[in-house]
Amino acid sequence: MPKHHPGTWVAHSKDDIDPTDVPWAISTHLLSINHQQLLRATRHPFLERAAKGTLPKPLVAQWLANDRQYLQGYLSTISNTLNIVRSQQKSTTAPGAEPGIETRLTTWLESGVKNGERELRFFGEVAEIYNIDIHPSPLNDAVKSEGLRRYEALFASVASQQPNPFIPWLEGAILLWSTEKIYYEAWSWARRQDTESPARNFNHDQDGGAMRREFIPNWSNRDFLMFVEQLERIVNEGVSKAVDRDDARWLEVKNRADPIWRALLDAEEAFWPDVPGGEGSLVEPGVRRGGDGMMDGSTLRSTGPDEVLNEQQGVRDGDIVVTRSNDANRV
Repeated sequence: MPKHHPGTWVAHSKDDIDPTDVPWAISTHLLSINHQQLLRATRHPFLERAAKGTLPKPLVAQWLANDRQYLQGYLSTISNTLNIVRSQQKSTTAPGAEPGIETRLTTWLESGVKNGERELRFFGEVAEIYNIDIHPSPLNDAVKSEGLRRYEALFASVASQQPNPFIPWLEGAILLWSTEKIYYEAWSWARRQDTESPARNFNHDQDGGAMRREFIPNWSNRDFLMFVEQLERIVNEGVSKAVDRDDARWLEVKNRADPIWRALLDAEEAFWPDVPGGEGSLVEPGVRRGGDGMMDGSTLRSTGPDEVLNEQQGVRDGDIVVTRSNDANRV
């Protein structure tokens, strides 16, 4: 039977989970924090409306402009994390030997750069095909959402930190995994809200079908899931190896990772445009749903795995999985 990472099981659980139940699996620990907020962030009315084709184009344009600018911060985080990992690598992998954590993380990050750049092109192509008028970057304050502000502050906060000698790549990798995980979960939930038959008709969608034909399939497919779970595996194995059953080290890891996760949940919940469920009114860009935390910032969504990523893992359908993928270049 296919087996998910422990963090996936926690995401699907309806009960509160003790984060110490799976020692040193940092993804499991994080997914047990503010679980109800995770559900709010990944089951937002905007996603429901996207799945029903009832989002007007101006609202889609508003969201897409913010998502595109978020992607710039995401790519910057990948670049910063890649520089840290490369600076810490002591040697190359010997022929025939299993790649180490840093080598695998470097490969994932390099693919993430390519996927993020592909995502930017994808946004432009979809906007052109469906006649969606996206605000140019950089966004002015009237268009920038509270969620984007929070994401940008979070990206800047992580980038400004001096690398810790103990797992120097931790903060960057946690931020990247968290945003990808939540994005996959959100769009997978949206996909399950689309109740139309396989013979889809997008003629009556208010956005012309951009959400149901392009964006939802792009961010809810198996390739994206594998991409996110690959990073989850790398991070969990890297942390477990570094902690080496030392409770003090485990506590340090949690103290460094927890604020990032909490701030990201706040940013993600605030990122979705406020819409009444099942209705279609456009809400002013500055009016957003608030979170329970305290940090400002903006988040990223990258596409799925690049050709160089070849680790495999099973997939289970369910409520909240948490990753992202790109099985058809999205257009």
